[in-house]
Amino acid sequence: MAVFQIVGNQSGAGKTSLAAALLVRANAAGKQAAYYKPFSDGRTTDADVAFISGLLQSLGGPAVPAPGNRSEAGDLSKAQAEVSRLESETGIVVIEGPDGSAPYAIDSKVILVHRYSKDAVAASIASAGPDLAAIVVNAVPIHRRDEAARELAGQSIPVAVIPESRGMLTVTVEQLAEHLGGQWVLDPVNIDAPVERFMIGGNIMDEGPTYFGRYVNQAVITRVERPDIQMACMGEKTCCLVLTGPGEPSEYIKAEALQREVPLIQVRTNTLDTVEALAGLLDKADARTATKASHFAGLLEKYMGAEALEQLLS
Repeated sequence: MAVFQIVGNQSGAGKTSLAAALLVRANAAGKQAAYYKPFSDGRTTDADVAFISGLLQSLGGPAVPAPGNRSEAGDLSKAQAEVSRLESETGIVVIEGPDGSAPYAIDSKVILVHRYSKDAVAASIASAGPDLAAIVVNAVPIHRRDEAARELAGQSIPVAVIPESRGMLTVTVEQLAEHLGGQWVLDPVNIDAPVERFMIGGNIMDEGPTYFGRYVNQAVITRVERPDIQMACMGEKTCCLVLTGPGEPSEYIKAEALQREVPLIQVRTNTLDTVEALAGLLDKADARTATKASHFAGLLEKYMGAEALEQLLS
């Protein structure tokens, strides 16, 4: 039996992502786990609860209880009773606690998610209290990860120092098309595919497969009148093509894209203006997807260690 309460040092620290990752890992280990967010901010629908509800439904997990209003946070008796019920039914309960590192006074182990900042992690650790069972430092700039890991090397509990990940910042092909105001050249396919990076199809010195074969989940932006570049990049690592400028794509490119199920998005702006129009796209990135839950679970296992994560869930 285990009850975990996840607290964060700030809004957006990654509490929901961590909760989803723990549920995914528990399911993969054959363990039944439940999720509970005791209090919401009073909106009609809580996006975190809605996301986890769908995730648990896909995993065959239990239904997620409705959260109470945040104005009721002074009385935790109802929340404690709900946690006890879930624990008796499943064995593992993941509670999404508050921001600010200080947990609700609910019987539980505490997992701290500290979104990397100039503020010392020590203050968040102190606020988390004596029941702290694990520390996750999230979204650390890659060049700072080793330094942050050294600072926490002396901890006696599991620690994961997770670097910034493109996989958590992706948008979908559909979101890209909407953001650019693009038109589908063919009936859209694979519109939920993640876009991790953008490649410009210009006058490159490398061979096409070498240049376009380096990264997965890439969107290639190139002029509509360059079928040579379009063919060179239309491999398994390209999730979509953005065709820029006036004119129409060739029938040959349409046929190849249809056969390979590569979405074609057309915009009438030139390539430079199209690239500049990508500004603000990351604001539409949402970590609340099943794909990102699995991705974060992989990051957690990699940077905490599979054995430490297994022991934590045990």
